[in-house]
Amino acid sequence: MVEWSRVGWSRSRHWARGRSAAQAAVHHLLSQAHSTARPFALRLPFLFIAPTQVQNVMRRTSSLVAALILLPSLLGLPSRASETPPLYPPVDHLHVEDGRIVDTQGRKVLLRGVNVNQLGDYFQGNPEVPATMPFSRRDVERIAALGSNVVRLLVHWSALEPEPGVYDDEYIDQIHQAVTWCRSAGLSVVLDMHQDAWGKYIASDPDGTCIRPLFGPNIGWDGAPEWATYTLGMARCAFLGIRELSPAVMAAWHNFWGDRDAIQQHLIDTWAVLAAEFRDDSTVIGYDLINEPNVGFRYFVTLMQNRPDFYAALTEAIRDAEAGGLTKIVFYEPFALWSAIPLEPAFRWTEDTQIIFAPHIYLGALGPGLPLPDDGRRLLSFSFWEARRESRRLGTTFWVGEWGWFRGPSDYTRHFARLEDEYQVGSAFWQWKQACGDPHGVSWPLGGVPAESGNLVVVRCGDPTFPEGVEIGLHEDNALLLSRPYPRRFPGDAEFESDVDGRRLSMWGEVDLPAAPIEVWVPGEAAPVESWDEESINVSQRTPVEGGWIYELLPATESWSFEITGQDGARPAWVLGPDPETPGVNPR
Repeated sequence: MVEWSRVGWSRSRHWARGRSAAQAAVHHLLSQAHSTARPFALRLPFLFIAPTQVQNVMRRTSSLVAALILLPSLLGLPSRASETPPLYPPVDHLHVEDGRIVDTQGRKVLLRGVNVNQLGDYFQGNPEVPATMPFSRRDVERIAALGSNVVRLLVHWSALEPEPGVYDDEYIDQIHQAVTWCRSAGLSVVLDMHQDAWGKYIASDPDGTCIRPLFGPNIGWDGAPEWATYTLGMARCAFLGIRELSPAVMAAWHNFWGDRDAIQQHLIDTWAVLAAEFRDDSTVIGYDLINEPNVGFRYFVTLMQNRPDFYAALTEAIRDAEAGGLTKIVFYEPFALWSAIPLEPAFRWTEDTQIIFAPHIYLGALGPGLPLPDDGRRLLSFSFWEARRESRRLGTTFWVGEWGWFRGPSDYTRHFARLEDEYQVGSAFWQWKQACGDPHGVSWPLGGVPAESGNLVVVRCGDPTFPEGVEIGLHEDNALLLSRPYPRRFPGDAEFESDVDGRRLSMWGEVDLPAAPIEVWVPGEAAPVESWDEESINVSQRTPVEGGWIYELLPATESWSFEITGQDGARPAWVLGPDPETPGVNPR
């Protein structure tokens, strides 16, 4: 644990009580070197040693490293240094310009990927079944193999600041490790301060004290630490089965918006710590301030005053913590109700230009399971239209932080994909892996778990060796849709169409010359079928990666067009079964 001080944001400057001055000095020096090397190194727990021991430790370490380097040649094995790493495009700094997300070359960037909750701190409704799956480098490699270029990485306030003013250094190290793995696979990262129904410390009494039929059992969820949870003694049951309408949940948010005992300021300070950690790391492109905030008891006061003031103060604290580093994008969300009823007054709460509206689009995907007219096409069309309207009020664009489909066969996901391409925006699918003990699937208060869990990576539950779940493959239809071809970055003005089932991308546009290259993802193991006028398009790069190909196409004329079609079924081999590298078990 690291105790925070207002002297500065860097964790290397503030150490827990009881360490000697010599230990602190040595650790500070090594931490600075470690921080400089962080983008390229595996973070390891620090071993506190006295200054007189450093030289001996370094001597023994260098001897060990030399032996490890020579071992493959002594045994006649190939060296890892001689292997060619995956040629993913570098993860560079992104920013908002003229209502678009652009890179350092001024190209429009479409951020498409998945949500990852495997670093989450969730309520465990069954003590025998973990609420999250282990996270590994292999996870990010497989995410990239679907053509993804972004991960929305969930982190939790309860894990970051378990005690007031004290930050968990090991948890922050886990976040750094995840970011490093994402960088190696060419994935940008949006850090999301996640919460659902306020936190894991609000759950109804397992003995069943809820007054039916209006109130029912409410499982605990995730988000705030226990010390920041003020429920005013109100009932913890779910009203009409809706977790956000639990009186205790609404009371907790009411106290947050009122900044009781400075808990709002604590969350602002926690964000400042994270922003300082990643201010020089272009892999982390931005921060999602708070997931699906609740209104509390006073809708209009919270809408018009409390939330804008909080967002403004939080953005200012992030900018202060970033001083001297990169200015990251701030992703801001509407209230949780927007997911089901996408409509909210929009007004300017900041003059900061590096902001993006990040709603969640679930209209039609959640609910009682009634048939959807036209498979939700008109509901989705309204959601996208409203998201654009609200984002334009602040002079920016929107990015769908969550979306998904949780019911039977439907063209809902196809409609979403078509609109995503039409509006030329990105999204993060919910979600990559869902453990058997995730609150979304565990029954409460009985603690029952489903037979299977997840709508992308599907896991089988009930395995005594891996109670969190055993992977049995990817959801075929969702994997097919998410891995469809699309332009990841492009200059100028362009339009495109992506055929999910035909794996074909058609694109055309106009650009001022000379132009930066168009970066395109195409799924499939075999070389794609290409069609374009060689006088208007030059191939500057054609790179095979796991799951598909990454193209860089250089426009040679002001008007251009091309078509590329993926081959070999255009899907990773492990879509319909377990990952061949870890058959029958979870990658750890």
